[in-house]
Amino acid sequence: MRNKVLIGIALAALIFAIAFIWYSGETTVSIVSLEFPPEVGSYYPTIGIQDSRFLFITLQNNATSDVNVTLKVKNALEDEKGNSIPSYLLFYESTSQRPTIYEPIGEVRLRPGMNNLRVFFGYQVPGQKKIEVEVYQRGRLVDAKSVEIEVVPPVIGVSLQYSNESRPDYHIYKVFGSLSNTGMGAAQGISVNISIVNETTNTIVSSTTKEYSLQRYEFYYPMSIWEGSDKSQSMLGPIAVIELSGSVPSDEKYLPASTVAKGRIGDNFKVVVTARWRDQTAKAEMDIPS
Repeated sequence: MRNKVLIGIALAALIFAIAFIWYSGETTVSIVSLEFPPEVGSYYPTIGIQDSRFLFITLQNNATSDVNVTLKVKNALEDEKGNSIPSYLLFYESTSQRPTIYEPIGEVRLRPGMNNLRVFFGYQVPGQKKIEVEVYQRGRLVDAKSVEIEVVPPVIGVSLQYSNESRPDYHIYKVFGSLSNTGMGAAQGISVNISIVNETTNTIVSSTTKEYSLQRYEFYYPMSIWEGSDKSQSMLGPIAVIELSGSVPSDEKYLPASTVAKGRIGDNFKVVVTARWRDQTAKAEMDIPS
């Protein structure tokens, strides 16, 4: 019985010693630098081609052989609600290792010397963001650094133009609309309301709401494009059509215009376009006849 107790104590001591040596062994890895752009625009993965944005991480392995470490990067990616989601290594390289594309962030094998990693980051909600990088070796934290990045919002604008076509007993006004983004951030889910107001009766006679997305620095984005019947040609389409007649309104439906109004010559209308994105509002109005 006594021998069994002694054997148990010896095994426990051996396990403790191994664990102590494992967890308190020499630290061979450190974070040398974090390089990043201090200012970026809001990012949406579904909106066209945008600037690639990476956090460049340089790790130093002082050992003479390869070592495995666990990399944790906090708050490198956020969704549309500002919640952190997992990011990934887009490019991983060292002086003697070929690049690997799109690796999940986790365990990384480091060669002796400098090792360079690129972590993709992107944010849909503007504001100041903090990225935290932690390196674990043998299950314990060996180094940590953080950086702060300012996410700049888009700058939304609305412009209106019109054309006038005269027919016997009719005046037809076509209003064309375009959106613009003069900011470095992209915008998704821009809610745009188009309304025609009869100023004579002070009532909204036609209204619709659509959603748009804009890339960064997209200075001109037409709100309506009409395709031909064979879809081989496209042309700029009006977002609103107003017909003023001298007597009886026509039977023309003016499809596929978003909003249509008909009145008598002498009536006054106003086309109002309001674009909203998060806390931004852009508005444009046009009087018909102007």
